[in-house]
Amino acid sequence: MNVLLIRAKPTFMDMILGIPIGLAYIAPIARRNGHDVRILDLALEEDGDAVLEKTLSERRWDVAGFSCMTAEFEGSEITARKVRRLCPQIKIIFGGQHPTILAEEVVSKDYCDFVCMGEGEDTFEEFLQQCAGDEDWGRIKGLAYKDSNGEPVCNPPRTLLSEPDDIPLPAYELLDLDAYATAESARYTPKYKRAIQIFTSRGCPWHCTYCHDLFGKKFRARSPEHVLAEMRLLYDQYRIREFMIEDDIFNFDMQRAKRICDMIVEEGLQVALQFGNGVRLERLDEELVQKLAAAGTHYMAIAVESASPRVQSISKKYLKHYLLKDVLGWTRKYGIRTMGFFMIGFPTETLEEMNMTIRYACRTRFDEALFSIVVPYAGTELSRQIDRLGMADHNRQMDHLHEVARIRTDEFDFQSLRRMQRKAYLLFFLSRFRFIRMLPRLFNVRSGMKYLKALERNFLPEFLQRDSAMSRTN
Repeated sequence: MNVLLIRAKPTFMDMILGIPIGLAYIAPIARRNGHDVRILDLALEEDGDAVLEKTLSERRWDVAGFSCMTAEFEGSEITARKVRRLCPQIKIIFGGQHPTILAEEVVSKDYCDFVCMGEGEDTFEEFLQQCAGDEDWGRIKGLAYKDSNGEPVCNPPRTLLSEPDDIPLPAYELLDLDAYATAESARYTPKYKRAIQIFTSRGCPWHCTYCHDLFGKKFRARSPEHVLAEMRLLYDQYRIREFMIEDDIFNFDMQRAKRICDMIVEEGLQVALQFGNGVRLERLDEELVQKLAAAGTHYMAIAVESASPRVQSISKKYLKHYLLKDVLGWTRKYGIRTMGFFMIGFPTETLEEMNMTIRYACRTRFDEALFSIVVPYAGTELSRQIDRLGMADHNRQMDHLHEVARIRTDEFDFQSLRRMQRKAYLLFFLSRFRFIRMLPRLFNVRSGMKYLKALERNFLPEFLQRDSAMSRTN
Protein backbone atom coordinates (compact mmCIF):
# COMPACT_ATOMS: atom_id res chain seq x y z
CA MET A 1 0.00 0.00 0.00
CA ASN A 2 0.93 3.66 -0.31
CA VAL A 3 1.13 5.28 3.13
CA LEU A 4 1.38 9.05 3.60
CA LEU A 5 2.35 10.29 7.06
CA ILE A 6 1.54 13.98 7.52
CA ARG A 7 2.49 16.69 9.98
CA ALA A 8 0.14 19.61 9.49
CA LYS A 9 1.14 23.24 9.44
CA PRO A 10 0.74 24.46 13.04
CA THR A 11 -1.87 27.08 13.91
CA PHE A 12 -0.82 27.56 17.53
CA MET A 13 2.76 28.80 17.14
CA ASP A 14 4.71 30.17 14.20
CA MET A 15 7.64 27.81 14.60
CA ILE A 16 8.97 24.38 13.64
CA LEU A 17 8.88 21.92 16.50
CA GLY A 18 11.86 19.89 15.33
CA ILE A 19 11.45 16.76 13.25
CA PRO A 20 8.07 14.92 13.31
CA ILE A 21 9.59 12.23 15.48
CA GLY A 22 6.37 10.30 16.11
CA LEU A 23 5.89 9.80 12.37
CA ALA A 24 9.56 8.94 11.93
CA TYR A 25 9.18 6.15 14.51
CA ILE A 26 6.20 4.44 12.87
CA ALA A 27 7.43 4.79 9.28
CA PRO A 28 9.92 1.86 9.59
CA ILE A 29 7.08 -0.34 10.87
CA ALA A 30 5.20 0.16 7.61
CA ARG A 31 8.29 -0.17 5.44
CA ARG A 32 9.38 -3.50 6.92
CA ASN A 33 5.98 -4.86 5.93
CA GLY A 34 6.52 -3.92 2.31
CA HIS A 35 4.52 -0.70 2.16
CA ASP A 36 5.68 2.43 0.35
CA VAL A 37 5.91 5.26 2.89
CA ARG A 38 6.38 9.01 2.62
CA ILE A 39 6.59 11.61 5.41
CA LEU A 40 5.11 14.97 4.42
CA ASP A 41 6.01 17.77 6.85
CA LEU A 42 3.80 20.72 5.92
CA ALA A 43 5.29 22.73 8.78
CA LEU A 44 8.34 23.22 6.57
CA GLU A 45 6.33 24.46 3.59
CA GLU A 46 5.47 28.07 2.87
CA ASP A 47 2.41 27.09 0.81
CA GLY A 48 1.24 23.95 2.60
CA ASP A 49 -2.03 23.66 0.68
CA ALA A 50 -0.31 23.59 -2.70
CA VAL A 51 2.24 21.02 -1.55
CA LEU A 52 -0.50 18.85 -0.06
CA GLU A 53 -2.59 18.94 -3.24
CA LYS A 54 0.43 18.13 -5.41
CA THR A 55 1.44 15.21 -3.18
CA LEU A 56 -2.06 13.73 -3.11
CA SER A 57 -2.28 13.92 -6.90
CA GLU A 58 0.96 12.05 -7.48
CA ARG A 59 -0.43 8.59 -6.76
CA ARG A 60 -3.34 6.73 -5.20
CA TRP A 61 -2.74 6.87 -1.46
CA ASP A 62 -4.29 4.13 0.67
CA VAL A 63 -3.59 5.45 4.17
CA ALA A 64 -2.96 8.93 5.61
CA GLY A 65 -1.61 9.16 9.15
CA PHE A 66 -1.47 12.16 11.48
CA SER A 67 0.34 12.42 14.82
CA CYS A 68 -0.26 15.43 17.06
CA MET A 69 -0.12 16.97 20.48
CA THR A 70 -3.04 19.12 21.67
CA ALA A 71 -1.45 22.34 20.40
CA GLU A 72 -1.04 20.74 16.96
CA PHE A 73 -4.51 19.24 16.72
CA GLU A 74 -6.30 22.20 15.17
CA GLY A 75 -3.88 22.25 12.24
CA SER A 76 -4.20 18.47 11.85
CA GLU A 77 -8.00 18.80 11.73
CA ILE A 78 -7.83 21.39 8.97
CA THR A 79 -5.40 19.29 6.93
CA ALA A 80 -7.34 16.05 7.44
CA ARG A 81 -10.49 17.69 6.09
CA LYS A 82 -8.58 18.70 2.96
CA VAL A 83 -7.24 15.17 2.56
CA ARG A 84 -10.76 13.76 2.90
CA ARG A 85 -12.11 16.20 0.32
CA LEU A 86 -9.34 15.50 -2.19
CA CYS A 87 -9.11 11.72 -1.58
CA PRO A 88 -12.51 10.45 -0.37
CA GLN A 89 -11.41 6.80 -0.52
CA ILE A 90 -8.35 7.16 1.72
CA LYS A 91 -8.23 5.69 5.25
CA ILE A 92 -7.28 8.40 7.74
CA ILE A 93 -5.76 7.44 11.09
CA PHE A 94 -4.75 9.75 13.94
CA GLY A 95 -2.24 9.08 16.71
CA GLY A 96 -0.28 10.91 19.38
CA GLN A 97 -1.11 12.47 22.72
CA HIS A 98 -4.29 14.39 21.90
CA PRO A 99 -6.09 11.73 19.80
CA THR A 100 -5.15 9.09 22.38
CA ILE A 101 -6.76 11.02 25.21
CA LEU A 102 -9.90 11.94 23.23
CA ALA A 103 -10.05 8.86 21.01
CA GLU A 104 -13.84 8.46 20.96
CA GLU A 105 -14.37 12.14 20.21
CA VAL A 106 -11.70 12.30 17.47
CA VAL A 107 -12.76 9.08 15.70
CA SER A 108 -16.34 10.37 15.61
CA LYS A 109 -15.31 13.16 13.23
CA ASP A 110 -16.06 12.74 9.54
CA TYR A 111 -12.43 13.37 8.61
CA CYS A 112 -11.10 10.55 10.83
CA ASP A 113 -11.59 6.81 10.41
CA PHE A 114 -9.27 5.41 13.09
CA VAL A 115 -7.28 6.44 16.14
CA CYS A 116 -4.12 4.66 17.26
CA MET A 117 -4.18 4.97 21.07
CA GLY A 118 -0.96 5.06 23.07
CA GLU A 119 2.33 3.78 21.69
CA GLY A 120 1.88 3.38 17.97
CA GLU A 121 4.36 0.82 16.70
CA ASP A 122 2.52 -2.48 17.25
CA THR A 123 -0.98 -1.07 16.80
CA PHE A 124 -0.07 0.62 13.53
CA GLU A 125 1.56 -2.55 12.23
CA GLU A 126 -1.59 -4.61 12.90
CA PHE A 127 -3.74 -1.85 11.44
CA LEU A 128 -1.84 -1.96 8.14
CA GLN A 129 -2.11 -5.75 8.06
CA GLN A 130 -5.88 -5.50 8.41
CA CYS A 131 -6.04 -2.76 5.76
CA ALA A 132 -4.46 -5.21 3.34
CA GLY A 133 -6.57 -8.12 4.65
CA ASP A 134 -10.07 -8.73 5.98
CA GLU A 135 -10.40 -5.41 7.88
CA ASP A 136 -11.35 -6.97 11.21
CA TRP A 137 -10.78 -3.83 13.28
CA GLY A 138 -12.19 -5.29 16.49
CA ARG A 139 -9.21 -7.56 17.00
CA ILE A 140 -6.61 -4.76 17.15
CA LYS A 141 -5.79 -3.68 20.70
CA GLY A 142 -5.17 0.05 21.04
CA LEU A 143 -7.34 0.98 18.04
CA ALA A 144 -10.47 3.15 17.92
CA TYR A 145 -12.74 2.97 14.87
CA LYS A 146 -16.31 3.40 13.64
CA ASP A 147 -18.57 0.35 13.54
CA SER A 148 -20.98 -0.48 10.70
CA ASN A 149 -23.49 2.00 12.13
CA GLY A 150 -20.90 4.79 12.26
CA GLU A 151 -20.65 4.64 16.05
CA PRO A 152 -17.23 5.02 17.71
CA VAL A 153 -15.65 1.91 19.25
CA CYS A 154 -12.52 1.92 21.41
CA ASN A 155 -10.79 -1.44 21.68
CA PRO A 156 -8.95 -2.46 24.89
CA PRO A 157 -5.56 -0.79 25.38
CA ARG A 158 -2.36 -2.44 24.24
CA THR A 159 0.37 -3.49 26.67
CA LEU A 160 3.31 -1.08 26.65
CA LEU A 161 6.39 -2.18 24.76
CA SER A 162 8.77 -3.82 27.22
CA GLU A 163 11.99 -3.83 25.16
CA PRO A 164 12.77 -0.33 23.84
CA ASP A 165 15.89 -1.63 22.10
CA ASP A 166 13.62 -3.67 19.79
CA ILE A 167 11.93 -0.54 18.42
CA PRO A 168 13.39 0.34 14.99
CA LEU A 169 15.32 3.58 14.79
CA PRO A 170 13.37 6.49 13.25
CA ALA A 171 13.32 6.64 9.44
CA TYR A 172 15.71 9.58 9.15
CA GLU A 173 16.21 8.80 5.48
CA LEU A 174 12.62 9.94 4.85
CA LEU A 175 13.31 13.39 6.34
CA ASP A 176 15.08 16.37 4.84
CA LEU A 177 17.41 16.94 7.78
CA ASP A 178 19.10 19.83 5.97
CA ALA A 179 15.80 21.74 6.11
CA TYR A 180 15.50 21.33 9.87
CA ALA A 181 19.04 22.66 10.35
CA THR A 182 17.85 26.09 9.14
CA ALA A 183 14.45 26.02 10.87
CA GLU A 184 13.79 27.59 14.25
CA SER A 185 14.72 25.30 17.11
CA ALA A 186 12.00 23.70 19.18
CA ARG A 187 14.01 24.13 22.35
CA TYR A 188 16.93 26.20 23.57
CA THR A 189 18.99 27.76 20.80
CA PRO A 190 21.35 24.99 19.66
CA LYS A 191 25.09 25.39 19.89
CA TYR A 192 25.34 23.79 16.44
CA LYS A 193 22.97 24.27 13.51
CA ARG A 194 22.66 20.56 12.75
CA ALA A 195 20.63 19.61 15.80
CA ILE A 196 17.96 16.96 16.19
CA GLN A 197 15.73 15.68 18.98
CA ILE A 198 15.97 12.06 20.11
CA PHE A 199 14.37 9.82 22.73
CA THR A 200 16.52 7.51 24.85
CA SER A 201 13.71 6.29 27.13
CA ARG A 202 9.96 6.23 27.57
CA GLY A 203 7.77 6.72 30.61
CA CYS A 204 8.00 8.56 33.93
CA PRO A 205 7.21 7.05 37.35
CA TRP A 206 6.03 10.34 38.87
CA HIS A 207 2.30 11.20 38.86
CA CYS A 208 2.15 14.99 38.39
CA THR A 209 -1.50 15.92 37.89
CA TYR A 210 -0.87 18.18 34.86
CA CYS A 211 1.02 15.63 32.73
CA HIS A 212 -0.34 13.28 30.08
CA ASP A 213 0.29 9.54 30.28
CA LEU A 214 1.08 8.55 26.69
CA PHE A 215 4.14 6.46 27.55
CA GLY A 216 2.93 5.14 30.89
CA LYS A 217 4.30 5.40 34.42
CA LYS A 218 7.01 2.77 34.10
CA PHE A 219 10.47 3.99 33.11
CA ARG A 220 11.60 1.99 30.07
CA ALA A 221 15.09 2.81 28.90
CA ARG A 222 17.10 1.99 25.83
CA SER A 223 20.53 0.58 26.59
CA PRO A 224 23.49 2.98 26.40
CA GLU A 225 24.86 0.91 23.50
CA HIS A 226 21.62 1.31 21.55
CA VAL A 227 21.52 5.05 22.20
CA LEU A 228 25.13 5.47 21.06
CA ALA A 229 24.45 3.48 17.90
CA GLU A 230 21.75 6.00 16.95
CA MET A 231 23.97 8.95 17.82
CA ARG A 232 26.81 7.49 15.77
CA LEU A 233 24.49 6.97 12.79
CA LEU A 234 23.28 10.56 12.95
CA TYR A 235 26.80 11.87 13.53
CA ASP A 236 28.47 9.98 10.66
CA GLN A 237 25.71 9.75 8.06
CA TYR A 238 23.77 12.97 8.60
CA ARG A 239 26.45 15.23 10.19
CA ILE A 240 24.28 15.90 13.27
CA ARG A 241 26.27 17.71 15.93
CA GLU A 242 23.70 18.38 18.64
CA PHE A 243 21.16 16.12 20.33
CA MET A 244 18.07 17.53 22.04
CA ILE A 245 17.09 14.81 24.51
CA GLU A 246 13.28 14.72 24.72
CA ASP A 247 12.87 12.02 27.38
CA ASP A 248 10.30 12.53 30.12
CA ILE A 249 13.04 11.73 32.64
CA PHE A 250 16.41 10.95 31.08
CA ASN A 251 18.24 10.80 34.40
CA PHE A 252 15.90 8.49 36.33
CA ASP A 253 18.54 5.73 36.09
CA MET A 254 21.58 7.76 37.06
CA GLN A 255 24.11 5.01 36.30
CA ARG A 256 22.70 4.58 32.79
CA ALA A 257 22.83 8.34 32.23
CA LYS A 258 26.47 8.41 33.35
CA ARG A 259 27.33 5.49 31.06
CA ILE A 260 25.79 7.26 28.04
CA CYS A 261 27.93 10.33 28.81
CA ASP A 262 31.06 8.19 29.19
CA MET A 263 30.41 6.45 25.87
CA ILE A 264 29.98 9.76 24.03
CA VAL A 265 33.41 10.78 25.30
CA GLU A 266 34.94 7.36 24.56
CA GLU A 267 33.51 7.37 21.03
CA GLY A 268 35.09 10.76 20.39
CA LEU A 269 31.80 12.39 19.35
CA GLN A 270 32.30 16.14 19.26
CA VAL A 271 28.67 17.01 20.01
CA ALA A 272 26.49 19.23 22.12
CA LEU A 273 23.59 18.02 24.28
CA GLN A 274 20.60 19.85 25.66
CA PHE A 275 17.72 18.75 27.86
CA GLY A 276 14.94 21.17 26.98
CA ASN A 277 12.19 18.85 28.19
CA GLY A 278 13.72 18.90 31.65
CA VAL A 279 15.61 16.59 34.01
CA ARG A 280 14.49 15.50 37.47
CA LEU A 281 16.17 17.48 40.25
CA GLU A 282 16.44 14.57 42.71
CA ARG A 283 18.22 12.36 40.15
CA LEU A 284 21.29 14.58 39.82
CA ASP A 285 24.58 14.44 41.68
CA GLU A 286 27.83 16.27 41.02
CA GLU A 287 29.38 13.30 39.20
CA LEU A 288 26.47 13.13 36.75
CA VAL A 289 26.54 16.89 36.13
CA GLN A 290 30.28 16.71 35.50
CA LYS A 291 29.85 13.82 33.07
CA LEU A 292 27.00 15.60 31.28
CA ALA A 293 29.25 18.63 30.79
CA ALA A 294 32.12 16.44 29.55
CA ALA A 295 29.75 14.86 27.00
CA GLY A 296 28.84 18.28 25.62
CA THR A 297 25.79 19.38 27.62
CA HIS A 298 25.41 23.15 27.42
CA TYR A 299 21.82 23.54 28.62
CA MET A 300 19.27 21.82 30.80
CA ALA A 301 15.83 22.65 32.16
CA ILE A 302 14.67 21.72 35.64
CA ALA A 303 10.97 21.70 36.45
CA VAL A 304 10.29 23.31 39.82
CA GLU A 305 6.72 24.45 39.10
CA SER A 306 5.84 25.93 42.51
CA ALA A 307 7.61 27.12 45.65
CA SER A 308 4.52 26.41 47.75
CA PRO A 309 4.65 23.08 49.64
CA ARG A 310 0.84 22.92 49.49
CA VAL A 311 0.77 23.38 45.71
CA GLN A 312 3.57 20.84 45.35
CA SER A 313 1.33 18.41 47.21
CA ILE A 314 -1.91 19.01 45.30
CA SER A 315 -0.06 18.82 41.96
CA LYS A 316 1.81 15.68 43.12
CA LYS A 317 5.13 17.14 42.03
CA TYR A 318 6.76 16.54 45.43
CA LEU A 319 10.02 18.30 44.53
CA LYS A 320 12.79 18.48 47.14
CA HIS A 321 13.56 22.19 46.88
CA TYR A 322 16.53 22.03 49.23
CA LEU A 323 18.55 20.18 46.56
CA LEU A 324 18.29 23.00 44.02
CA LYS A 325 21.05 25.19 45.46
CA ASP A 326 23.66 22.44 45.14
CA VAL A 327 22.52 21.38 41.66
CA LEU A 328 22.63 24.92 40.28
CA GLY A 329 26.03 25.35 41.89
CA TRP A 330 27.29 22.28 40.01
CA THR A 331 25.81 23.37 36.67
CA ARG A 332 27.45 26.78 36.99
CA LYS A 333 30.73 25.15 38.01
CA TYR A 334 30.75 22.97 34.89
CA GLY A 335 29.43 25.57 32.47
CA ILE A 336 25.88 24.33 31.85
CA ARG A 337 23.20 27.00 31.42
CA THR A 338 19.91 26.29 33.18
CA MET A 339 16.26 27.18 32.86
CA GLY A 340 13.69 26.81 35.62
CA PHE A 341 10.17 25.74 34.72
CA PHE A 342 7.51 27.38 36.89
CA MET A 343 3.72 27.24 36.77
CA ILE A 344 1.04 29.56 38.14
CA GLY A 345 -2.70 29.10 38.38
CA PHE A 346 -3.23 25.69 39.94
CA PRO A 347 -6.77 25.09 41.29
CA THR A 348 -7.09 26.53 44.82
CA GLU A 349 -3.68 28.28 44.46
CA THR A 350 -3.69 31.71 46.07
CA LEU A 351 -2.12 34.91 44.76
CA GLU A 352 0.29 34.82 47.69
CA GLU A 353 1.42 31.33 46.69
CA MET A 354 2.04 32.56 43.14
CA ASN A 355 4.06 35.48 44.49
CA MET A 356 5.95 33.01 46.66
CA THR A 357 6.94 31.10 43.52
CA ILE A 358 8.02 34.29 41.74
CA ARG A 359 10.14 35.43 44.68
CA TYR A 360 11.70 31.99 44.93
CA ALA A 361 12.53 31.93 41.22
CA CYS A 362 14.20 35.33 41.46
CA ARG A 363 16.43 34.13 44.31
CA THR A 364 17.67 31.04 42.47
CA ARG A 365 20.73 30.88 40.22
CA PHE A 366 18.74 29.83 37.15
CA ASP A 367 19.97 31.62 34.05
CA GLU A 368 16.49 31.74 32.55
CA ALA A 369 12.95 30.87 33.56
CA LEU A 370 9.71 29.86 31.90
CA PHE A 371 6.56 30.90 33.74
CA SER A 372 3.60 28.95 32.38
CA ILE A 373 -0.08 29.38 33.10
CA VAL A 374 -1.50 26.04 34.18
CA VAL A 375 -3.49 24.38 31.37
CA PRO A 376 -5.79 21.44 32.28
CA TYR A 377 -5.22 19.31 29.20
CA ALA A 378 -7.85 16.69 28.49
CA GLY A 379 -7.16 13.29 30.01
CA THR A 380 -4.97 14.58 32.83
CA GLU A 381 -5.81 14.26 36.51
CA LEU A 382 -5.79 18.06 36.64
CA SER A 383 -8.59 18.23 34.06
CA ARG A 384 -10.71 15.83 36.10
CA GLN A 385 -9.87 17.78 39.23
CA ILE A 386 -11.13 21.13 37.93
CA ASP A 387 -14.29 19.48 36.62
CA ARG A 388 -15.00 18.14 40.11
CA LEU A 389 -14.32 21.56 41.64
CA GLY A 390 -16.36 23.43 39.03
CA MET A 391 -13.38 25.60 38.06
CA ALA A 392 -13.37 25.04 34.29
CA ASP A 393 -13.71 28.17 32.17
CA HIS A 394 -14.31 27.13 28.55
CA ASN A 395 -14.04 30.63 27.07
CA ARG A 396 -11.48 30.30 24.23
CA GLN A 397 -11.62 33.90 22.98
CA MET A 398 -7.93 34.63 23.62
CA ASP A 399 -6.68 31.07 23.06
CA HIS A 400 -5.46 29.04 20.10
CA LEU A 401 -5.53 25.73 21.94
CA HIS A 402 -8.16 23.30 20.73
CA GLU A 403 -10.94 22.60 23.22
CA VAL A 404 -8.82 23.29 26.29
CA ALA A 405 -10.45 24.95 29.27
CA ARG A 406 -8.85 27.54 31.47
CA ILE A 407 -9.01 27.51 35.24
CA ARG A 408 -11.06 30.19 36.95
CA THR A 409 -11.42 30.60 40.72
CA ASP A 410 -12.54 33.30 43.14
CA GLU A 411 -8.84 34.14 43.48
CA PHE A 412 -7.96 34.55 39.80
CA ASP A 413 -9.08 34.40 36.17
CA PHE A 414 -7.05 34.05 32.98
CA GLN A 415 -6.38 37.77 32.55
CA SER A 416 -5.11 38.16 36.11
CA LEU A 417 -2.83 35.16 35.52
CA ARG A 418 -1.48 36.83 32.38
CA ARG A 419 -0.65 39.93 34.41
CA MET A 420 1.02 37.77 37.06
CA GLN A 421 3.00 36.00 34.33
CA ARG A 422 4.31 39.29 32.91
CA LYS A 423 5.22 40.43 36.40
CA ALA A 424 7.13 37.19 36.96
CA TYR A 425 9.22 37.64 33.82
CA LEU A 426 10.03 41.27 34.59
CA LEU A 427 11.09 40.57 38.17
CA PHE A 428 13.09 37.48 37.23
CA PHE A 429 15.13 38.99 34.42
CA LEU A 430 15.70 42.25 36.29
CA SER A 431 17.08 40.39 39.33
CA ARG A 432 20.66 39.10 39.81
CA PHE A 433 21.83 41.05 36.72
CA ARG A 434 20.22 38.43 34.45
CA PHE A 435 19.20 40.95 31.81
CA ILE A 436 22.77 42.22 31.50
CA ARG A 437 24.10 38.67 31.19
CA MET A 438 21.54 38.01 28.46
CA LEU A 439 22.61 40.92 26.25
CA PRO A 440 25.15 38.91 24.23
CA ARG A 441 22.44 36.36 23.42
CA LEU A 442 20.06 39.08 22.27
CA PHE A 443 22.57 40.09 19.60
CA ASN A 444 22.84 36.50 18.34
CA VAL A 445 20.51 36.21 15.33
CA ARG A 446 18.97 32.82 16.17
CA SER A 447 18.53 33.30 19.92
CA GLY A 448 17.65 36.98 19.56
CA MET A 449 14.70 36.19 17.29
CA LYS A 450 13.45 33.63 19.80
CA TYR A 451 13.52 36.17 22.64
CA LEU A 452 11.80 38.80 20.50
CA LYS A 453 8.99 36.38 19.66
CA ALA A 454 8.60 35.52 23.34
CA LEU A 455 8.46 39.23 24.16
CA GLU A 456 5.82 39.74 21.49
CA ARG A 457 3.67 36.86 22.77
CA ASN A 458 3.81 37.90 26.42
CA PHE A 459 3.86 41.70 26.37
CA LEU A 460 2.74 43.11 23.01
CA PRO A 461 -0.92 41.98 23.29
CA GLU A 462 -1.36 43.97 26.50
CA PHE A 463 0.09 47.12 24.93
CA LEU A 464 -2.15 46.73 21.87
CA GLN A 465 -5.20 46.33 24.09
CA ARG A 466 -4.26 49.46 26.01
CA ASP A 467 -3.79 51.44 22.77
CA SER A 468 -7.16 50.22 21.52
CA ALA A 469 -8.88 51.18 24.77
CA MET A 470 -7.29 54.65 24.72
CA SER A 471 -8.41 55.16 21.10
CA ARG A 472 -12.00 54.30 22.02
CA THR A 473 -11.83 56.67 24.99
CA ASN A 474 -10.48 59.52 22.86
